[in-house]
Amino acid sequence: MPDKDRESIVLCMDELLFPFCGSDDILYTRCKIDPKLYAYLNGLGFSFRSRYHFDLNDENKSLPGPDMFNPCIFSLAASSLQHEGLLTHNVKHLSPYAITSDTEEYLHATGLTGSLPDLETVKHVNSKFYSSRLLTRIGENCYGMEVNSVVEVQAVGNTLLKRGAYLLKDPFGVSGKGNMLIENEAMQRRIAEHLDKQERRGLRSQFLLEPLLRKEIDFSSHWFIHKSGERDFISVQRMLNQQQNYGGSIRADEALILLLENAGYFDTMEKALRILFEDGYHGFVCFDSMILEDGEIAPIIEINARKSMGLINAYLDKGLEKHGHTGLLTFLSLGLPEGFIFGSLLDALHVSGLLFRGQGEYGIMPISSNTVMVNDILTSRRISEGIQSHRGMPKGRLYISVVGRDNDHRSELIVSLRQVLDDLSIKVYN
Repeated sequence: MPDKDRESIVLCMDELLFPFCGSDDILYTRCKIDPKLYAYLNGLGFSFRSRYHFDLNDENKSLPGPDMFNPCIFSLAASSLQHEGLLTHNVKHLSPYAITSDTEEYLHATGLTGSLPDLETVKHVNSKFYSSRLLTRIGENCYGMEVNSVVEVQAVGNTLLKRGAYLLKDPFGVSGKGNMLIENEAMQRRIAEHLDKQERRGLRSQFLLEPLLRKEIDFSSHWFIHKSGERDFISVQRMLNQQQNYGGSIRADEALILLLENAGYFDTMEKALRILFEDGYHGFVCFDSMILEDGEIAPIIEINARKSMGLINAYLDKGLEKHGHTGLLTFLSLGLPEGFIFGSLLDALHVSGLLFRGQGEYGIMPISSNTVMVNDILTSRRISEGIQSHRGMPKGRLYISVVGRDNDHRSELIVSLRQVLDDLSIKVYN
């Protein structure tokens, strides 16, 4: 079911990139970070300079329509640089979440070509077809089968269904959004009828079909490939998933790392990283992996040739090291009451003793403001300007780092957070 509020939330997730910044770095976001959150993060040692394209709370400026608000941040940034007359040599180094066609255009405009891999390479190595073929190239068990027509979907699907359910995967689906679980022939037949209609209109089907793996643990490993080909290991992160979708990240414990070392997982990753570099890619890369119920390690479920949520958590942990802690990165989906302001959440967490304050303490560390507020602000502005009459309950998403002693303590902290939100008349949907 489509969610009209979701896109604007995702567009404001750029503020989650602050852990990658040093004190001299500029985090360029779509919307102005709430001043209270900015001061709070600075107080914890996450110091960075903030620039933004929209201040939605500034009623002296007209409310941007979707055609102005929704374009890729690099399209907005390029127009901002031109408008302000900034010299392109002021941009020393660009570190985006992901490379898009707009990123490439921005690189050309600023003369930074060559600092990042080219778009075609990025598209090539991000495909699930590529990760499936890579497993074969490095001599590992390959689970997926490529199909290029509805006829092949049915033929391969029928074979897979004899052994159980399977996943039909869009080669470029992100965060589980391109995966569909096929559990029986009736479901497969409905999908096939839909694909057949599309093919009759001249479209082409491309999917990876993969048996539903009975997983015990979801995890990811994070690396950086230098332009020289040298490779840096960054982190292994346990992933918390909600059905097929991302639910959270936490640093893997020593027992899991030791298990992976003994199983040769890191040797397999070195082979994969070498081939990625040979195929023209450099920069951040995340491998999604699994440990199955029978103990087998599936080393590469897919490749994310970009930054990732697990990588954000790894860098959050780097910032938390000075406080002697690590955190669980997760989020809550919210429905906001009328009149709510983000600062009231920080105040309520502080009064309840739940707000993470640093050295020697535990608690909840909010790490996003616009993902919470954007739809509420847009709705309020539209109502005041007569564009909209019905408010409803605008949705937001609160990203947090849960800093606790162990899993049980983190769970207790989240329960306490839910109570604080309930006291503020905020609905929690997940």
